[in-house]
Order: sequence, then structure tokens, then C-alpha cells
Amino acid sequence: MSSTTVTVNKEKTTRVLQQADYSVYNNISSELEMCFELFARHCTPNVPSLLIKLVNNIDIIKPYFMHELKLLSRFLSALPIIIGIENRHDLLKDDCLFIRKGLISINMTTFSRIISNNQLPLAIAKKGGFFVDLDGEKIIQLRKKKNYTRNDLAEKLKVSAKSIMHYENNEMRTSMEHAQHLKEILGDTIQVPMDTFEYINRSFNDFSINPQLQRKISAKNRELMNTINEIVEKTGYQTYWTRTSPFDLFIYRENDDSTKIDDYTLIGGTMSEKIYQKPTHDTKVNFLKNTKDSIGTTGIMICDDENLNIKQIKQERVPYIVIEELKILDDPKKFKKLIKTRKNKVI
Repeated sequence: MSSTTVTVNKEKTTRVLQQADYSVYNNISSELEMCFELFARHCTPNVPSLLIKLVNNIDIIKPYFMHELKLLSRFLSALPIIIGIENRHDLLKDDCLFIRKGLISINMTTFSRIISNNQLPLAIAKKGGFFVDLDGEKIIQLRKKKNYTRNDLAEKLKVSAKSIMHYENNEMRTSMEHAQHLKEILGDTIQVPMDTFEYINRSFNDFSINPQLQRKISAKNRELMNTINEIVEKTGYQTYWTRTSPFDLFIYRENDDSTKIDDYTLIGGTMSEKIYQKPTHDTKVNFLKNTKDSIGTTGIMICDDENLNIKQIKQERVPYIVIEELKILDDPKKFKKLIKTRKNKVI
């Protein structure tokens, strides 16, 4: 997607969200490649937060962008959504969900209808066409009203009686064409709108961190990254260095089920005189400041030198620790206590 198209779609998406009572963070530096463009929180606590990626073609997103969009969504307790214009074959169809790497993609019209009018999509794109969910109970009622057996209905629809049983038990989707034919036979609509947010929630429930996709250690930041990795390993935690997130790394610990992240900390940035870049640093500090009250974890900055200019961090009341403080830690409890204590200092 060109920078102009991204800007236009970001502005349009922001307006739609704000009109629906979301507060929107979209202050991402154009110099940075991020796995998202917008982070939206609703004024009502039980309405999920959204992490939104804007693209032109949903089929050319790099795997690590998708992975980190899921990863950041999990840590921010948000739902990831991709808003696109086309796939490799055609423009994205209105009122339809497209699945890519376990993530939902929709076009701008569909997104606006969901957010503004709670008008849910009716179809999902799968190999072989577009498919819909059916109201099994309604099919039973309408079939009996017309005195049709399952075999009768199957014969009229030109499917097996077993398929009709699956429809009635809500165990199988059908094509849009079959749904339309069913409507004509039974005399009423039997499609069920797709609960997009619930579908998104289910679609990445089995997500687990893939360390192979993290940022590689380079000559520019080798010393700092190696030092932090060694310290974190010693406390029983793991690190994931991000490529496309406003957080430099995630420090986490998984339980026996690798899809369940037991305990984690978001490291908003790592400050070093050798690798300091103002646009990157400003984005990290601002995002940490704007999300620290909504994330379900602790966000903090790590500095490798107390004398480094950290005026902005202090002004924005963003918690920070110096790497020398981490070096003396040797168990998870001390690690957690230090970070929690430092966070509470600035609240």
C-alpha cells in the first residue's frame, strides 16, 4: 500500500472508530515499519480493544508482520484485524471475512458497517468460494412446517440427508448458492451473521510464540541484546526481540501449554547511546505512555546508562530501569518485584 493510501485509510478508519466512541492511538512514525497502524480502545470496558493493520493486498504481508500482530494483540488484550483492498485474485468482497495465517481480513466498507452499525458479515471466503453459517433450529422449524423430511429437503437441495443433519446441528457451513436455494425452498432466510469479534478471538486462540521469527542480533546492538538475553535467561524467563512493534522486546514465561503465556513484561525500548534514534525512541515512549493503563502487563524502558539523556522518559512518567540493576537479579521473583516497584513509582 502506498504511503498516501495508508494515510487516507488511516484517517478514514480513525474517524469511523472515534464516531463509535473508541479512543484511537495512531501516532506511529512514518519512518518505522510497524505490524499495525492503529490501536483503538472503547469507552465501554467489555468492548474489545482493536489492533489494526492497513494493507493494499492481504496476500503479500510478510510472515513476521502477521506473527507480531498476533503477539502484540495477545499482550495488549486486543483483537487483531487487517483492513485491505484486494487479494491476489480480486477486490475484497463486501460483508465477507477473509482468513490469512489465522487472522481476519476485511475491506473498509465491511469494517465501517461492523463498527458503526453492528452489521455483521454474512460470508467467509474459503477454498471453493464463499460460505455462510446457518440457523439449524430455524431450518428444523421451517422444514417441519412444510412437512418435509430430511430426505425430502436433501433431494430438493441436491445434497445428502447427512448434510441436512449437519446443517440442522450447526456443524457445517454451506455455500452462498445453497443458502439462497434453501431460502427459496423453505420460504425464509436461514443465514446467521458472523460474530466477527468472536471469530477473531477464536482464530488466534492457539497462537504460540515462534522464536525463529524474532529480530536477529546485529553488530550495532549485539552488546546490549546479549547482555539482556543473559540476564533474562538467568531469571527463568525468555526474550523475543521484535521487528515491527513499538516495543523492543517481550520478556515472557510460558507454562506447559505453549499457547498460554503465563507471565510477561513489555520492554518499551532499550536506550543506548550507540543505537539511539530519536523518531524510533519517540514512538516507543509515546506508545508505552498511551497504552500503560490498558495493557494487561507491565511496560517499562531499559537504559544501559543512568547518565544517558532520559529526560523525555521522566517527563512522560514512563517507568524505566537501568541494566546494571538487572545484572544483580538471579530469580523470577526478584525480577518481577523490581519491575513492579519501578512501575508503581510513576503511577
